[in-house]
Amino acid sequence: MTQLTGQGANAAEVGYNGLMVHTHGVHSVCTPVNVESVPPARDNADMANVRTTGEIISEFVKRAGMSMRTFAAACGYKAASGVQRYMDPEFDARLSLTVAEKIAGALEGKGSPAITRDDVFALAGLPPANAVPVQYEGASMERMKQDVPILGTALGADRIEDSLSIEQTALYDHEIIGYAKRPVILDGRPDVYGIYVQGSSMFPAFEDGQIVFAETTRPPRIGDNVIVYLRKNGEGQDGDDGESARTVLVKRLVRRSGSYVELEQYRPGLTFQIDAKEVLKIHRVLSMNDLLS
Repeated sequence: MTQLTGQGANAAEVGYNGLMVHTHGVHSVCTPVNVESVPPARDNADMANVRTTGEIISEFVKRAGMSMRTFAAACGYKAASGVQRYMDPEFDARLSLTVAEKIAGALEGKGSPAITRDDVFALAGLPPANAVPVQYEGASMERMKQDVPILGTALGADRIEDSLSIEQTALYDHEIIGYAKRPVILDGRPDVYGIYVQGSSMFPAFEDGQIVFAETTRPPRIGDNVIVYLRKNGEGQDGDDGESARTVLVKRLVRRSGSYVELEQYRPGLTFQIDAKEVLKIHRVLSMNDLLS
């Protein structure tokens, strides 16, 4: 064996005999292993009980008592197709963190036993959270409840006033399509509901597909954004039960009198009047200041 310059024989000697290694005077015992006697690695999981990501999400939705459409709306999607992929039994990929956040927000606390955020984020490959919440004085540290009902809406046919097109929204006021998170300031407020804004007539105040909260008890003031409910048949003719609306207008309140309501939309910019006999009710849209202060 070649001896390294400037090193003693003991420092340079390395011997392999299957049992011992000599390096710099240090002796390490090596235990021979018969690889044929080592059993192959195996997954102890019962493969018959392994479920795909899609099957687990479908089970969560069923446990929460939600339809696919309601679940999609609670996740922030406009149609059931938004979540259909994630509920497909063949879907077995990890969820992205963005999708997991949406699904957790829709399902957390629902069902029996209650679905947790950890249950959902496990599908994104994240381990259970081990942080311990600390109680501080001041604002509540609890998560917002997801219990503000969202009424069904769709983009309706334009209303024509003096040859100008006014964007209307078809309303399904007896159909709750989902639930939005309730800002803490609205706790205990059963008079609050939400709708999805349809169209772009109120941009930039409201974007198409944005959720807005409205209240039913406090009367609107001039300058407020409002939801104006229009009677099924403008002047109380047959078919108008005095309670149901055929459509709504999401606009800004400019003026109100005993004979008309004047409203404004931003795109295209115009101000117009609606006969008071056609108006069933007007609800005030809550502003960001209402929700934060």
